[in-house]
Amino acid sequence: MDGRKGTLKILDGMIGYRIEGNAEEGQWVRITDYSGTDTEVRVPEEIEGFPVKSIAKKTFLSRKQLRKVILPGTTEEIGDWVFAYCTNLESVWLPRKEMKLGSRIFMECPKVERIYAYDPEGGGANFGKKAGNERDAESQKAALLAAAAGLLDTEYLMSPLEAGSEEWIRKWDAKMKAAMEEGDGEGYTKMILCGEEDYGSSLEEFVKNKRKGKVRLALLRLMNPIGLPEYTEEELKDYLVSHTKGCESEESWEVLLKEYGHKQEYFEKFTEIGGVTEENFDAVLADMPGEYAEMKAFLIRYKAERMENRDFFEGLSLDF
Repeated sequence: MDGRKGTLKILDGMIGYRIEGNAEEGQWVRITDYSGTDTEVRVPEEIEGFPVKSIAKKTFLSRKQLRKVILPGTTEEIGDWVFAYCTNLESVWLPRKEMKLGSRIFMECPKVERIYAYDPEGGGANFGKKAGNERDAESQKAALLAAAAGLLDTEYLMSPLEAGSEEWIRKWDAKMKAAMEEGDGEGYTKMILCGEEDYGSSLEEFVKNKRKGKVRLALLRLMNPIGLPEYTEEELKDYLVSHTKGCESEESWEVLLKEYGHKQEYFEKFTEIGGVTEENFDAVLADMPGEYAEMKAFLIRYKAERMENRDFFEGLSLDF
């Protein structure tokens, strides 16, 4: 076994690595660590002429500055906690192939919105750029794959090779459905007995946060409807509308405003499904402070167009 260690300079950081194997059976590279201030890191396919096959556990642990990481098509193994606590990580590119994946790879990575699975033989010309319209098929698959690691916290769905297939989407939706149907108070007693405080100390706070989790799931799936059955779509819409402003509980509106308050596409979807009505319009507007000026203007125009029975979404623009 070789075992020789080295470092590779990349822009504003250093990648640590180790040469594994031997001359007779073949040598390859294991990435062992990263240090630096890069916001984007692309791990090379080869180092010293040997293929990069493994990303060791904790390689990018707690790198708060990271926004985007691209792993090479030669990758065969990703270790435990590789991206754990990368709290600003937004997107990751993984080769669409069979790989050995460790546990909790994306633990405590709340901002990961998309995990793209790319063809390892297709080259990397578009890496680091937006993959077209955020609602196109590949972006939708990437959003669902990221949610498998985040919102659903389901490791058996973390499969770049299967992501986007009919069977994978069916499993994803089954897991989502189970989460949506779980009682709002279910798990509270266990949390208290285990001494966990993630949801606050009261049952009321626990229930509220449970509903917010369901709202996030419903919003994400409606924004990424690839392969979504019509009856499931209606159930998700009904859930969001039943928790909008003016209802007995208002978690849909609270999540929309606080977490997606500057994303017009989410407001478009919310108004489209009936989350903003003539009855709750004034209360909705009153909730929006000055930093939401654009979305406030959007809603004002929405009401005017809607009352005049014109197609609001046709030719919509905030340039006025």
